[in-house]
Amino acid sequence: MSITLFTLLVLCAGATLGLIVPQHYCDEHFRYAMKNEEQIYIGIFSAPNAALKVNSVLNWRATFEMEGKRDLFVGPMNTYPNKTEAATNIVRGMPAEVFVEFLNITTALPKLTSLYINDRQVCSSEKCELKMHISLLF
Repeated sequence: MSITLFTLLVLCAGATLGLIVPQHYCDEHFRYAMKNEEQIYIGIFSAPNAALKVNSVLNWRATFEMEGKRDLFVGPMNTYPNKTEAATNIVRGMPAEVFVEFLNITTALPKLTSLYINDRQVCSSEKCELKMHISLLF
């Protein structure tokens, strides 16, 4: 292996190996992922199938926490993967999904502390003191 290839491998792997992925207790309805190959971390939310059978409109609310003090560390919620594909997926019986982008992430991803759909709590995790919290609505 050439020195150049080895250096590139170390630089690419180093950026992702040190990232802390918090435990969130919502495995059925939330997962962390990468947005394409852009090195942008996202969180993907999946609605329970029962929620879509009862309502044609889903109101999502998620709360995240993060160590330190930042003005903004989570972008707005958007339909996942996009509106057209999401509609096709729902017709095929797959769950409705939305996602958020995590902004300026260097050492740890934000921790999901609660997820509500149509004012019904889907899951929650313990909150820790002295952390920055942000809630999103979609």
